[in-house]
Amino acid sequence: MQKSYKELAEIFEKYGIEGTTTQMVEDLEQDYEELPPEVEFNKAAALLTALGQGEFDYEDMSWTPYENGVYTFDVEVFDVDKMYTDFLTGVSALDREELDFRKIEEDTSQVNWEEGTGKRTVTFEWKNKQFSLEAAVEDDWFDVNVANELNKIIKEYGEGKQLFFTSDGYQEGIVFYRDPEWADGFQRETGLELVEFN
Repeated sequence: MQKSYKELAEIFEKYGIEGTTTQMVEDLEQDYEELPPEVEFNKAAALLTALGQGEFDYEDMSWTPYENGVYTFDVEVFDVDKMYTDFLTGVSALDREELDFRKIEEDTSQVNWEEGTGKRTVTFEWKNKQFSLEAAVEDDWFDVNVANELNKIIKEYGEGKQLFFTSDGYQEGIVFYRDPEWADGFQRETGLELVEFN
């Protein structure tokens, strides 16, 4: 039996994930009631998706992440040109102080756009060092190896926290930046399985 969105919101808040409104809870409960019974649906993941997706401005085609403890993105990416720039920006918003990635630059010169193949790199500065992440291109799909490699860098140079990932079971990637103790408690109380990707 799944918890209600209201119960989940209270658990999330306890774990430092903020931003749930009464309206959001009501809308999500209504959507859930209208689902056909055979659809497998995880309420915890759905609420996290709503909380972590940030704000997209369709007029100037810009995206701004929320800063509320969770970052979520569709792994079939809408803005393909800035796929990994947006990923690093979203992760950075999980802790502006500890994850202050700077000078993010994405090189797509080795992408064959027509065939949706090739490779691309994204570079950034962090802790006075320069890092580079390489991604295999598969049309508009996010290469999870980038998330894995970023997590290795964070574990090596960071403050004892790391990235943890989960999914809604479909196409949503959900990202947290926490310590393992936090992850254990969060998994226990929400039923979501967190992974490290490596």
